[in-house]
Amino acid sequence: MAHDRGRFTSRTKARKRAAEVLYEADQKRVVASPSDLLSLLEERKEFTSAPSPLPAYSVEIIEGVASALPQVDDLLDQHAKGAGIDRLPAVDLAVLRVAVWEMLHNSEEVPRITAIDEAVSVVKQISTDASPAYVNAVLDAVRLHLDRDEAATASPATSDFEEKTPKQEVETEFDLDELLDEY
Repeated sequence: MAHDRGRFTSRTKARKRAAEVLYEADQKRVVASPSDLLSLLEERKEFTSAPSPLPAYSVEIIEGVASALPQVDDLLDQHAKGAGIDRLPAVDLAVLRVAVWEMLHNSEEVPRITAIDEAVSVVKQISTDASPAYVNAVLDAVRLHLDRDEAATASPATSDFEEKTPKQEVETEFDLDELLDEY
């Protein structure tokens, strides 16, 4: 996460660099084509205007977004209320794509709430004053959607406690009046 003075951790820098490549791909109109996006990635790995090479985590993010772009964009389109992804500022869309990919495909390593915090930190540095609140709202809606989907697919039939505890007969003989008198 970003530090108070606006300095980024190496992971945050990698996210920002990934967003920059996705932004460039959007501007060149190649983001929708996984093969063209991966070609641009290969180009950026060899030739970059940045003072350092593209971090490995940036490469992982870009490759991940390229392979999951329809799923990522579908979630964004569902939750980008009022605009839809075709009307979002390109820089915000690039940051949103990075965060949604992390929430979908890297949530074991990066908790979803961390992906949201990181996206907001990046967008604070590179976009408009209104963007952080909007990005936070969209990503939180995506997080809730994914959490609900996971909860719905979890097996509600038995709890962990029921699976680990042998069934025992519980005595249900009690005097209701006695219990109520205690309160």
